[in-house]
Amino acid sequence: MNQPRAGSPRDDQLVVTTALQDAAVILRINRPHRLNALNENLVGALEAALTQAHADERRAVILTGTGRAFCAGFDLKEDRDDGGLRQIEAQQRLGALLTSLPIPVIAAINGLAVGAGSEIALACDFLLAAEDSYFSLPEVLIGTGMGGGTSFLLTRTIGRIKASEFVLLGEPISAADAAAMGLVSRVVPRENLEAAAEDLAAKLVSRPPHAIATVKQALFRGLHQSFSDSLAAEFEEVRAAHFHPESVALMDAFRHR
Repeated sequence: MNQPRAGSPRDDQLVVTTALQDAAVILRINRPHRLNALNENLVGALEAALTQAHADERRAVILTGTGRAFCAGFDLKEDRDDGGLRQIEAQQRLGALLTSLPIPVIAAINGLAVGAGSEIALACDFLLAAEDSYFSLPEVLIGTGMGGGTSFLLTRTIGRIKASEFVLLGEPISAADAAAMGLVSRVVPRENLEAAAEDLAAKLVSRPPHAIATVKQALFRGLHQSFSDSLAAEFEEVRAAHFHPESVALMDAFRHR
């Protein structure tokens, strides 16, 4: 995947957007002086960038960080006069957007992913991690709780027992351990991380977008649906797809190859 040359990001540019030539886009969290720690402005910038990617008909998103961190969680040095509730609300909006966006999102974990950083990654569709990256959910250690839908997503991703080990101890886990427990799709050398993410994005871009959106929605919906409800929903999706122009063209091409 060839990438146009991009200029150096401005200090006030909280999310750096790099459009790739095949309908994918890279979004870089850009607060390296704070290890890309989140605040309300940064969450708002991420929401805007993801929404714009959809409006621009981008067909895959790569989310990564600038510098040596993916995201160090929420910036605890900023004003928290409301006990951090506005931050949690902002994070929950972002998680809801990531899971409902009809575009696959690849988290390219280029360093530490702590607290909300791990939780944002968990809301993505693919997690690629550099070999020297690590994940941490230290909420117990600072006397707080999870706020980004982690109690829902993490237990369904790695199971309750492993989730308990990860969250109740609050200890960091390596990329290799994260992969072993099913949290990470693939671990790659740091120097190959972006290329691996771009290769994956190129494959996703080559897939039919309506089908991608439908199946992504079904996978997240299936996390909380009963088996019978999933069968009913899938029946309606297949019936709708049967008449969608994208599906009609693909099925016709398959029959006549």
